[in-house]
Amino acid sequence: MNTNSIRFETITTLARFESLRDEWTALWVRANGIHNLSFEYCLHSLKEVALPDGAEVFCIVGFEGERLVVAWALLREREMLWRSIRALAPDSSVPSEVLVEQGPEHNELIARVWKVLHSEKRADLLNLPYVRAGTELHAQASKVRAKGRSEPLEIAVVRRARWADWESLRQSLPTKSRKELDTCNRRLSKLGSVSVSIVNPAESSGDSLIDYLFDWKKKWAEKTGRQGNFFAPRIRNFAASLLRDPRTSGQFLLFALSVDDVPVAVNLVAVEKTCVRGMQAAFDDAYGKYTPGAILLEHVVKWAFDSNRDFDFGAGGGKYKSVWAGESSYACTDFRIATSQWGKLAFILADVRRWYRANKAAPSLKSTPAAGNPLRTDLEP
Repeated sequence: MNTNSIRFETITTLARFESLRDEWTALWVRANGIHNLSFEYCLHSLKEVALPDGAEVFCIVGFEGERLVVAWALLREREMLWRSIRALAPDSSVPSEVLVEQGPEHNELIARVWKVLHSEKRADLLNLPYVRAGTELHAQASKVRAKGRSEPLEIAVVRRARWADWESLRQSLPTKSRKELDTCNRRLSKLGSVSVSIVNPAESSGDSLIDYLFDWKKKWAEKTGRQGNFFAPRIRNFAASLLRDPRTSGQFLLFALSVDDVPVAVNLVAVEKTCVRGMQAAFDDAYGKYTPGAILLEHVVKWAFDSNRDFDFGAGGGKYKSVWAGESSYACTDFRIATSQWGKLAFILADVRRWYRANKAAPSLKSTPAAGNPLRTDLEP
């Protein structure tokens, strides 16, 4: 492939984006793309969240002849006085990657699409969360001097190849954690018949489980004082429409832990070729002392293990992640880059605001830890 012959195009309309469904999906399959780069994930992100919120599609694609070989799924939105570009997703909790044809030209294609983005000059800020270290996209972003944020992060992952069998992996858990899991399993089983079900929401009704997931998560957020876009109605609509879409069948699974057929914990995952990625998990706080989320998580990790896949815990902290992954993780960086002089001014103003708060504002209040069973500290998602 001669990368100099690649024809690049910037997609700014929904109609043109939708016309690329077949070519995009074919590239996603060839490239073993991650779940949030699938065409359906991007389309639902646009229709259910981005466009209603006033954002615009802003995808950069490249063709070799009529064959799509690179696609960078982005959107453009307003941040007060600035125009910003970020990954095409309902929020900033997903990895930032470029969908690109595999082969020796892989890195060169990413470098080319990076240059195209910066030559467009249609934004002031570029937000790239969770860019994996060691990738060409990370290398390109790291070269930029005008960064308002370049925060290194570690993502915990249970690597299938490290363990000969499941029992070896489970025995690697801290003794205290193993005993707590066993104890909680026994205590929960005394309440009734305990079962774990796996639902493909695109093939059977998972609506009730989606409702449980969002309702429990919302109650947890209210109890702990957490805020975020995840609890907005549009995010809920996005998840429901994405999971019900027959084109996503097999890409997402809902795991449910039930007592006498009544769900007490739900875990939503994305299933990729070599990896299962945790997306969201929640449990009924009425059963909190039995740590149902931790019990269900073990079943989810074991399912990934038995299917010969890694388990990626995804964004966010949590002691329970290191309990399962140990020291196994990969590095990534959360980038916020200025792409214009006006964007650089945003960083200057942000520095001034931070200085003012540090020197003039009242001390921030410390958050109050959520009440609950102490077993939940290390094990509960």
